[in-house]
Amino acid sequence: MSITFLKKKFPQTQHDTHDSFRVLMWLERMKMVIKLTLIGLITFTAALALSLWWFWDEPLASPISSLTIFRFLAEPRLGHSSNKVVYGFLPYWNLKKVTLQPELTHLGYFSLTIGADGSLLTRENDYTEPGFAGLQSDELLDFTSQVQEKNKSVEIVVSQFNGDDIVSFLSSPTAQTKFMESLDGMILAYPVNGINLDIEYAGTNSVSLQDNLASFIQALRNHLNARYDSVQLSIDMYAGASNDQQIWNIEEIEPNVDYIVVMAYDFHRRSSPQAGPVAPLFGGKDLWDSDINQHLQEYVTKVPANKILLGIPFYGYEWQTTSREAQSHTFPDTGSTAQIDRVKELLAQKDALQVQEGWNEDALSPYLSYIKDGETYVLYYENSRSISYKLDYVNQLDLGGIAIWALGYEDDSRELWDVINRKIQ
Repeated sequence: MSITFLKKKFPQTQHDTHDSFRVLMWLERMKMVIKLTLIGLITFTAALALSLWWFWDEPLASPISSLTIFRFLAEPRLGHSSNKVVYGFLPYWNLKKVTLQPELTHLGYFSLTIGADGSLLTRENDYTEPGFAGLQSDELLDFTSQVQEKNKSVEIVVSQFNGDDIVSFLSSPTAQTKFMESLDGMILAYPVNGINLDIEYAGTNSVSLQDNLASFIQALRNHLNARYDSVQLSIDMYAGASNDQQIWNIEEIEPNVDYIVVMAYDFHRRSSPQAGPVAPLFGGKDLWDSDINQHLQEYVTKVPANKILLGIPFYGYEWQTTSREAQSHTFPDTGSTAQIDRVKELLAQKDALQVQEGWNEDALSPYLSYIKDGETYVLYYENSRSISYKLDYVNQLDLGGIAIWALGYEDDSRELWDVINRKIQ
């Protein structure tokens, strides 16, 4: 209401001058109160909106891209890196059953064995060492030719699993020098773009063993850099090394490798006392020892995300169990590896074996149960849905890519590869 309007509505006389003045002052005070109230409401609304934006975790929608259908992180990392790695481990025992898929960017042949003295083993008892025999096979030569024609990478996995051999090798500079010389010969003889180290130690860990491994990797990195233009170096680590480093000192190793493959599988194994998922994304704190999310959240604090390849299983396990329950107790020595063709075989006999399909919502993993000869069995495996969630997770953490164990376990099916094609760029 304007002062001019007031003057017209209430013509001022000497008698009522004081009353008019009081009215005008009251109106001015009211205008100030209203203005302050509005400012306060706007400030409160803005603060509330900011708080909701900060803490809100929408459970089933991702703001990242159309590639991602599941929201895992409260604050996903924006700005995906492109050209993610799709690394496929090809074990020698699957050479005759693999069809290379176009999504593959790195083929890692598994494996050549490192001896205690640093040699690459060529004989095992009276026979050719099987990894070395596979390296010389026509099948591998054909695969490497296919990969290189498409300008993709061929890598050789060098492995060591015997605890005594590992301790002896890592404590001997002479053995390490011999290994590097043997490696030079292999790189010259075969078309190799990278070396993958798979050294898995099950014995008692020590700081000296960690230091020896880290020093060896640094020396190997220097050796490769000095002699070759672009031979990559990667290393495999257990998922549990995120908080229990075991033989791997992650912070010391990371600067000297191009990738760290996190073997995020075998959370349940053939020998597990209860049936359960091979690679659970969640549920570890309440239902089993740990899960992928728990370990990857630790890894990304120690390793640049683009250096991490999430290991993804193309296999599962089945056990004879006491019931059809998702976490039923297993009978000792009944566990076995289950490939996709095994799942297909059981589903083809769905009625005869009373097959029941299930989905573990905590792990984001499929399973099935069946009855044969009066005994009950539970089988956990991976399908397009469970792999899809893992790829969503890779995209939201913006990891370097994935590493598949193992090529050949998917049979001739494109089910898992199709979802990789859709999700990974």
